[in-house]
Amino acid sequence: MDRDLDILLIKTADIALRRRAKWLIKNLKPKNGERILDLGCGDGFYLHLLSRLDLKLILHGVDYDKNAINSAKKNLDPNKIKLTQADLMKRLPFHDEFFDGIVMSEVMEHLPDDIKCMKEVKRVLKKNGRLVLSVPNINYPFFWDPINWVLQRSLNTHIKSGFWAGIWNQHLRLYSAKILGYVLRMSGFKNVNIKKLTHFCLPFNHHLINLGARLLASKNTPYLLKKKTSKFEQKHNQPNSFNLFWVIFKFDILNDSWNGTGDAVSLVASATK
Repeated sequence: MDRDLDILLIKTADIALRRRAKWLIKNLKPKNGERILDLGCGDGFYLHLLSRLDLKLILHGVDYDKNAINSAKKNLDPNKIKLTQADLMKRLPFHDEFFDGIVMSEVMEHLPDDIKCMKEVKRVLKKNGRLVLSVPNINYPFFWDPINWVLQRSLNTHIKSGFWAGIWNQHLRLYSAKILGYVLRMSGFKNVNIKKLTHFCLPFNHHLINLGARLLASKNTPYLLKKKTSKFEQKHNQPNSFNLFWVIFKFDILNDSWNGTGDAVSLVASATK
């Protein structure tokens, strides 16, 4: 699976996304015939990765945002992957113990009542089913978001919205490993395993990612450039198709030898029902 994921993630310029995507799918341990849910599926990237593995999976995606569902429909085959708009704060439109595995990437930090929501996640997961998730780490590297890093430590505040909100944009909270473990255990999950990911990053990395996303989403950006840099596109027969990411990939190699201590961009977790 490692090699398959490396190929599928070859054009993912966001090093934090690439690392957590690989970790989450590997630790989800999907098997043939299993029913998997991407909860908070956004543009459908994790469903795309799962659908490209050499496995026969029954895939579902849920998101609260209608625009996200529409975006996912453009990136995926809706005839093969079921996409549903639903509110996790209420009740998911699935029977008890419906899924073998659930992925939640960058979702919990948006939830007004995270414990209540995670109990609902547990309801639709089969007994001994697997949950994998990621959240932004409260102790993130200085270079990931220097402005809020300084504000948090000097004035105990942060920018709450807009481009310069950085890692805090649209987030109600960030997590420490201790708090994340507490929420999962209070929600009824067991075998909770939490790990830090991505210590090394480029200066103002989070802002560069947001700026790049805005430029690629612009109507003025040429279609061929969008296609060539799309994380959904893995065709290697395009001339220099991934040279644009060479510098980022070389820098990211530093994270391969990181010992896992100190600050990090992401917290990732696995647990069972």
